[in-house]
Amino acid sequence: MTGEDHALDKIALKVLRNPFLAYSIFKKIHSSKAVCQLLERELESKFKTLKDCRKVLKRLEKKIGELRGFDERLVEFVWNSSSLELKTDLTVVSVSLDSYMDVLKLIAELRGRARFLSVIQSASAITVIIDREHTNQVLETLGHRILYHKVGVSAIIMVSPDEVITTPGFVAVITSLLSMNGVNILQLLSCHRDTIMILSEEDSRKAFQLLSGLSKQG
Repeated sequence: MTGEDHALDKIALKVLRNPFLAYSIFKKIHSSKAVCQLLERELESKFKTLKDCRKVLKRLEKKIGELRGFDERLVEFVWNSSSLELKTDLTVVSVSLDSYMDVLKLIAELRGRARFLSVIQSASAITVIIDREHTNQVLETLGHRILYHKVGVSAIIMVSPDEVITTPGFVAVITSLLSMNGVNILQLLSCHRDTIMILSEEDSRKAFQLLSGLSKQG
């Protein structure tokens, strides 16, 4: 292996740590200049000329193809077959695990009435995401066991085909795209075919535009 090949291997492996950058190189969803800027940021160094960068990009397409852990064609299919929905005016509440019975009671009372209701139990807490209209009822019922809560958040819901369940890298492409654009995900839930992201109101608008834009380019 030549020194140049070894250097390219190192670049390829580093690019693979950022699935959206790898996806951008494969699908050419941005201009080569834009991708070069992303690559320079990832490598923390600059190319002498745009022409030099384009040469590297061309070789990376083949090299990453040998190393990648996901099929970009399948990711693209799932992406283009998914629908996006934005829900606003929500509250996220995390409570201790001993709130289980109270949470079950709330679910029974709010099911079918709430505009938005999502409940998930993790290893350390139970998280309830509820619409603004029923926030007070949740806070009053669970108040003494609340570990964290934030009002005025939004949810982006992506409903995908069944293939999303067996497609490596799909969620990684989403989170990489958002993080590269300064979007912070407060909560991330993946349930069956649904990917639900809880974000601040400001970040949700930006994230929705980014995700919608990428889907249109696909």
